[in-house]
Amino acid sequence: MAVRSVGHSEALVELALAWTVATRPYVSGTRGLGRWAGLTSRMVRETVGPEGGYSEFKLLWTRTRGASSSMVEEREQMEIRFHANTRTQGRSTSPKDLPARLSPLGDQGDLVLKKELEKMREGNAPLSARIPERAQEILVNGMKTLSRLTKLSRTDELGQILTALDPGLDLWAETETDRPARVALEPLGRRAWHLAVLCGLEDVVLSVADIEALTGLSKRGAQALLKRMDAANPLLIVKVRQGRLIAYGIRWASNYRMAGDWYEDASLRDEIRKARATRDREVQAASARRGTPAGYLAYRLSTASPKRDAYLEANPLPADADPAWRDLVEAGDEMAMYDHLKSQEAEAGSVPSTPKVLVAQVVEADKVRRPARESLVAEVVTPELLVEMRKRVIAGSR
Repeated sequence: MAVRSVGHSEALVELALAWTVATRPYVSGTRGLGRWAGLTSRMVRETVGPEGGYSEFKLLWTRTRGASSSMVEEREQMEIRFHANTRTQGRSTSPKDLPARLSPLGDQGDLVLKKELEKMREGNAPLSARIPERAQEILVNGMKTLSRLTKLSRTDELGQILTALDPGLDLWAETETDRPARVALEPLGRRAWHLAVLCGLEDVVLSVADIEALTGLSKRGAQALLKRMDAANPLLIVKVRQGRLIAYGIRWASNYRMAGDWYEDASLRDEIRKARATRDREVQAASARRGTPAGYLAYRLSTASPKRDAYLEANPLPADADPAWRDLVEAGDEMAMYDHLKSQEAEAGSVPSTPKVLVAQVVEADKVRRPARESLVAEVVTPELLVEMRKRVIAGSR
């Protein structure tokens, strides 16, 4: 991932998704992927490729883009996976099926590293042509560090490195709009995360030109990145004079690795992700509610629906509608209408499983409205009456 993202600042979103899928293969769904990658659901949908195809920079292969629906049966989760050149990546697995040691590079991490280093040294890759020698050396050292990372953990230094490079942490948040008020520290941003990945979270000394070559940013963009990083963490960057030139010492390891002098456990900075998870649960609860008859009708008639006016125009309320319901529809409060409909459902009782129950209820109600008539006592017919009736029938037949 490091080599394929060098010089491509426009591939950051795709890189964050690929990193999340590789380190957490059990994550799926648009909201889940966005939450763990530090992205919005819209960014996830715009980044992944078509079903059965690759994304723009071919870091991702899309198994299914998913499908959203108000009905639970019609919903489908998005599933993507990292497109590795080695073809060693398997399908996503459940958390309970994960091995004890999880490596983003698979079992052939050393082989992949060796091949990439050979390409750079032989000059076959475009990297050697556009990256200064010092930046190449830093990239090689960073790749060596990445190839040793095998599991997410906070108990050892290597596991801490991979955990600290989680793109969904507050440390690497791109915007501050989602940042809770209790999170006092400023985020470094996604571009800083990209640079940290390329450096392997090692202490490095880079010039502005080196940062340009590694990240693909312009000179002004590289300077803005350094300024933002310095403002967020004054201990992170120090100026280093090298003759007439000025370079910048970026102390990734000293700040975010366990053996560092100013170590900060970045893995604990996940308040933004927790806030997003809370909003996701609210969205899921709203979707489940709107998947019911009462919830769907309340949504269609509420101001939350963008098609409310068109729906009411095509389906006006009847003239004899309940005044209380008419007031609720006019107010457009979705939850108030939903509660009203649910209370009516509770009064009506549950729907019978078979029509026989309804038929029996109708018969009983009919008996109450029309009580059975008393049986009539048969009258005694006298012989004289029978003779008279026979005369009338004979007379009528002539």
